[in-house]
Amino acid sequence: MTGRATASAIIVNWNGAEHLRTCLPSLREQSYEPLEIVVVDNASSDGSREVAERHGARWLPLKQNMGLAPALNRGAASARGELLLFVNNDMRFDRDFVAHLADMLEADGDIFAADGRQYNWEGSAVGHAATRLSRRRPDGTTSVELVPGLYFYQQPSAEQTDVFMASAASMLVQRKKFEALGGFDERLPLGYEDAEICWRAWLRSWRVVYAPGAVCWHRVGASGRSREGARRNFRGILRGRLLLATKLLPARYATGAWMVSAAGLARDLGRMRPGDAADRLAVLFASAREMPRLLRERWSLFDSAGTTPGKHLKRMLRLTLEDEDGRAARNSSH
Repeated sequence: MTGRATASAIIVNWNGAEHLRTCLPSLREQSYEPLEIVVVDNASSDGSREVAERHGARWLPLKQNMGLAPALNRGAASARGELLLFVNNDMRFDRDFVAHLADMLEADGDIFAADGRQYNWEGSAVGHAATRLSRRRPDGTTSVELVPGLYFYQQPSAEQTDVFMASAASMLVQRKKFEALGGFDERLPLGYEDAEICWRAWLRSWRVVYAPGAVCWHRVGASGRSREGARRNFRGILRGRLLLATKLLPARYATGAWMVSAAGLARDLGRMRPGDAADRLAVLFASAREMPRLLRERWSLFDSAGTTPGKHLKRMLRLTLEDEDGRAARNSSH
């Protein structure tokens, strides 16, 4: 017996038997104990169950493909651990990966989540490091548009550092804090679930931390390369942008997200892409129906935190050492 908190690794799977053959042994060989492994299956039709059970994972089947956030929540509810590790099935892990993350959470009760350094599958490049936020597209590094006018990018760091979000592909969280936040927002079927929950954690002054010593390798996007996977990614990203902006960001970002998304519908139609147009219209319609509820949640969240969306965004930008105008600050401060 180690006397340490039980950690539960939660993996959402959809026809990922080949990925599980590599992922599960690397979790089973972790130095951290006790560690349970739960595979939440989104109605796979391949041999995933046999692979999971062969490697000692607990199998949690769902009757249909519910998407990522709902499946992660089902796994968390079923898990026994005081620490919850959310990882993808197309990954492998250094033997001390879980131990590095657990050490951080156990040392500081103010930390909600910690995540690690993700390399590409070959180990030739870092795909995920310290996540940074910027109002302008940063020069000299690859960035992703979180919503129109806000970008995030990966900053190499050899030291533990606070970040605005952890990746749900390599995130260890305190179960009590995760449950207090209500888990992942289940209206996010694929994408933005990690950014959204970390944004809400920071509203409670619960830190999110990057741990470069926790190393893993990720075959990025491997689980979504099918035609159906690509469609799910498209719908998930669009819905994520609209929900995050409407629920958590200043009004100008919410307005921008809706305007850009509506313009995308016109572009799809002009380019004779009826499939994309239909998917986009469905997401826009569903998100519009959620608008009153999202606005009520927005008011409640920021009223409880005693702040505003604008002030909280400035706080998130200061984690990236930016001033209020989005320029790089000269001095480190929080």
